[in-house]
Amino acid sequence: MTIRKRLLPLLAVLSLLAGLLAGCGGGSGGKGGDDGAGGNSGGSSGEVSGGSGELKGEFVLWTWEPEHPIALEAFYRKYPGIKLKRVEVAAEDVPKKLQTTIASGGELPDVIRIERGQKAKIFDMDILQNLEAVPFNADLSVLFEYDIAAFSMNGHMVAIPDDMSVSGIAYIKELAREHFGTDNPEEMEKLLPDWNTFIAKGQEVVQKSGGKVLMFPSLGGVWDILKGQRSEPFFDGDTMNTDVVRERVALLVKFRDSGIVGKLDQWTPAWNASFATSDYMFAVSPVWMPQYVIGPNDPADDRWALMVAPGGGFIRGGSSHGIPKGAKNAELAWKWIEFTSMSQEGAEAQKTDGVYTHYKPAYEDPEFTKWNWRNFGNQDIGKKFFVDISNVTTDVPENLNDSLLDEAMAIIIQTLAKDSSFGLEDAMARIEQELKAKNANIVIN
Repeated sequence: MTIRKRLLPLLAVLSLLAGLLAGCGGGSGGKGGDDGAGGNSGGSSGEVSGGSGELKGEFVLWTWEPEHPIALEAFYRKYPGIKLKRVEVAAEDVPKKLQTTIASGGELPDVIRIERGQKAKIFDMDILQNLEAVPFNADLSVLFEYDIAAFSMNGHMVAIPDDMSVSGIAYIKELAREHFGTDNPEEMEKLLPDWNTFIAKGQEVVQKSGGKVLMFPSLGGVWDILKGQRSEPFFDGDTMNTDVVRERVALLVKFRDSGIVGKLDQWTPAWNASFATSDYMFAVSPVWMPQYVIGPNDPADDRWALMVAPGGGFIRGGSSHGIPKGAKNAELAWKWIEFTSMSQEGAEAQKTDGVYTHYKPAYEDPEFTKWNWRNFGNQDIGKKFFVDISNVTTDVPENLNDSLLDEAMAIIIQTLAKDSSFGLEDAMARIEQELKAKNANIVIN
């Protein structure tokens, strides 16, 4: 079945995606109250009604996401005494709003939506509660293994992931048939088992097509994959794991030197328009890509297919929810997180709203994972995303220095695309320069 489209104007959707370069949203908001207020209104704090054991009260959520009405309605049916107050905060503004609220002695919300690109900054503030402790007692067994380290701080879980953002690569079937003799995803995965093979085959495609067909439109997209597939963190505290960074950057340079990658910048009009052309065979494809990028930009049906990327699955975007220390209505907020992100009932309601959660047991049912999208014809891209790709996906912890590296890599990618003489050693030297300019304590071996 297809995911129901959210009723957002296309420009709003693209604006949202531009804010998701490190992540893509998919959580829940709610009705009930003045969105102008930033914190709790006082009210009841997990009040029990008349000895019945029913929790009552209102909790405050900071979020940028539109409301997911089906999930919220299901939550209210289960917990009729709990109400959600949604406060609009842009994803990129959450860290600053937290800092200013704390500095002014203001009241923090009961739950914060955390976009992946801001996760390291917020985790570094050390303001989130341990969700493995009482009264939350989060059952981590219902989450995916790759979630645990990625959403932990100081050895315990401090946020629960909301929307699935596992990623593979999509490809144009006609080009695959022409150059590889098949458009079958499983056969493509066997033909392209690793990136060295991919690069070699890509050079054959470029040569055969006379340079008219490249493999990817942008080095930025290639870096998203290579970064996401790293086997170890880029940083251990303030010490950069130089060998890990160097190996990933070296592969990026190899992609550039191979001549199989275009020079488009991601999220530009030209990049958007490229999805309707046959200039590039492949595209990075997180869970949200078919609905929010390929679909709006390519009017053709049944032109694309989805496969596991060489090197395995990776994470591209996504959001989570955390509860600040001292939250007045933490228990009420936890009931909402637990329901929407860690239960079968919540997973089914969220799916109806267009969101696949990280509740692992739900994906044991093929009917739950089944998902078709018009651009991908009859392919069950749900199974490919949530079974085939998810089973080979890994993730690693990040800290504040990863954000600095992201900024440095934006410069590196632009320079690589424009200057063919700019090589690995140049890139590593520039990374060191950029990092130390922003954090003098960084150690680079």
